[in-house]
Amino acid sequence: MRSPSPRLFSRALATVLAAIVSGYALPASAASSTPQTAARLPELTALKMQLDRLAEQGKAGNAQYWYVNAAEGRVRIAVLKGPLDVTTKSFLATGPLDLTSTFTVDKPVRPYVATATAPLRPPMTGSTALAETVYGGQQIVTQSGVYCTTGFNVTRNGQSSVLTAGHCRKAGITWGLDGWLLGRITAFTYPGGDVSYITPATGWQQPSAVRQADGSIQSITQFGRPSINQTLCKTGATTGTTCGTVISLDVTTNYGDGPVYGLALTTVHAAEGDSGGSVYEGSTGVALISGGPEGGGNALVYPLP
Repeated sequence: MRSPSPRLFSRALATVLAAIVSGYALPASAASSTPQTAARLPELTALKMQLDRLAEQGKAGNAQYWYVNAAEGRVRIAVLKGPLDVTTKSFLATGPLDLTSTFTVDKPVRPYVATATAPLRPPMTGSTALAETVYGGQQIVTQSGVYCTTGFNVTRNGQSSVLTAGHCRKAGITWGLDGWLLGRITAFTYPGGDVSYITPATGWQQPSAVRQADGSIQSITQFGRPSINQTLCKTGATTGTTCGTVISLDVTTNYGDGPVYGLALTTVHAAEGDSGGSVYEGSTGVALISGGPEGGGNALVYPLP
């Protein structure tokens, strides 16, 4: 696993500064926040960063994710339901108590990879694929049957790539689609971020498009970033195409492998196997499915790098 890159931390710092200067694209409720709560933003941001550093040291305990809620004037921390262990208590006691608020969640937050219950046709035989097309939103598998979802077709440093979630790299380097070799992961960020770049085998066509659950093709003409209250849709291998809205930005998640930064919490439903799936608003690509409550629920998505 790779450690978070300096570029990732630079982006996180830029987000923090933008939050303080421009209001952080906050929820609608934040628009009516008092001058007192707005004045606390630097304190809240500093506290969140302190929590992030503790998570890097494995000291988040059963805290699942956390983010700044400027309207409330607090850092919101989601904690797994049940008795609090010493590590979790210490984490929740970080900083002034009037700057944090906690709420419980019934299920742990997990990356949304999955293993097929029935054998899949293996993605093997040769290094060359048929002249097939790869879209966002399609199931990709390892030889062992672990599966994720394709995100977007992009060009990175002059090289064609297929995006999926960074944590999918833990399941394997080589991935297949429809029984044929799709390609190999040649770069990834996880933890810290959550994106993998698959370099496709020869022969794959890569339109900038997502194949939705009903078979329709959604063209992707540009890329953007998520914003509060934005309506987004996703297509994943397990739960198909679902839509919802963005609840919070700059969420840090404690998956257990190390924190993942800069996620957006949404009401978009996803589940295991949807990891890496395309998240979009119309023809604008926005993010990749990262994870959420075990068994499915409101998805945490990773904005496109």
